[in-house]
Amino acid sequence: TEHTEDPGLSKTLSEEQEESAFTIPGLQDEIEGLQDDELDTSMMEEPEPDFGSVAAPPADEVKAVDEAPPRRAPEKNEEGSKKSKREGHKANGQEQKKEGADMNSPDSLPEKMMSELAFSSADSRDVSPGVIQGLVQIMSTGVADKRKKATIAMCNLCCESMVNRANAGQYGAVPVLIEMMQDSNPDQHLQRLATACICNLSADPPLKDAIAQGGAIPHLSSLLDSEDDTIDARAATAHAAATLWSLCVDMEHIKPLVAEEPTLRALMRLLDSPESFVRGQACGCVGEVCIGNKKIKGQLSEYGVIPKLITLLEEPEPSTQRLAASALCNLSANHESNKKLSRQCGLIDALIKMLKETEDEAVQSAAAGGLYNLVSAADREKMEQSGVIEIMRQVPISRNINVRLGIKSKKSAQPQS
Repeated sequence: TEHTEDPGLSKTLSEEQEESAFTIPGLQDEIEGLQDDELDTSMMEEPEPDFGSVAAPPADEVKAVDEAPPRRAPEKNEEGSKKSKREGHKANGQEQKKEGADMNSPDSLPEKMMSELAFSSADSRDVSPGVIQGLVQIMSTGVADKRKKATIAMCNLCCESMVNRANAGQYGAVPVLIEMMQDSNPDQHLQRLATACICNLSADPPLKDAIAQGGAIPHLSSLLDSEDDTIDARAATAHAAATLWSLCVDMEHIKPLVAEEPTLRALMRLLDSPESFVRGQACGCVGEVCIGNKKIKGQLSEYGVIPKLITLLEEPEPSTQRLAASALCNLSANHESNKKLSRQCGLIDALIKMLKETEDEAVQSAAAGGLYNLVSAADREKMEQSGVIEIMRQVPISRNINVRLGIKSKKSAQPQS
């Protein structure tokens, strides 16, 4: 979580407000020292998408696509797919022992092993560098069917293993995947697989720069604006938004590359997507790209993001609610014009409603963070009448709400002996 000084808190309280705050000694010094909070979106998880595509905690990693839609590998029926999943890890272990001497040779990667890797979702094993090298070679020069299987296998192997990700970067997986993602690629399924795979690689900090410098961002941006309504195209759009989100986490120098006008406007359109999962990815990307950057916060506001996000607070899916509230929290943090617009759009009332109705702790935290950034001592009466102050006191991000509202705590109100 990033904290920066909020210039908006330097204003003094009126005499009437000071009186209602019990004229606490040192209160104004505390208020002036308060900071707005921004929420770390990289800690947020996402549910399975409705259209059977890759699902995952987008800012950290995305589960691999282990089947053609809906989750089915080429030439395999559903029953065969389930059987391969059940037996995959055991079979892979046996195959590695049997073929262990040859695993360092990229030309000797067994077809059986590659197929099994393609069915082992979110494989956490660290495999031999030779396996990774062989998969990259097949992804680059193999026939269409083998390229797909190799890409799926790479995606699975890079979902949880930092070792496999590092080896994938070393053996040139990034430029191969970027080429697959290009608009000129007529194979939408392969394009989708490549986007999911590069999303997993983007969870590794050293590879974020390689992905950005390799020219992936324009291709990812173009996938956000796909006019196709196929399952593959919709899934690629979700993965592209997730990858852009992931690239921004803790990478301040990459954020301006993501915050180009076409990309931000495409994200705005995704907030209206019929798919809840896609809307959530867009919320996550918006909430991350603006952290600590007032210029980007201003750009997003100009494009109309605040009223769109407020609408998404009414989503039935808690994860989308949480991501929308987090984005609103970050957009208003230390940005006075965004705070003013948010208040004008009714965000305080919307967050109060969310805070009172939700039973989801993560949604509660996001709503409390947004309220904490927006309110001041002038809102004390409204907040007291709403009955949410006690809830906010229990949430870490808003635990200093008493100070922000100018409320004297019971402890400080007790006379000194």
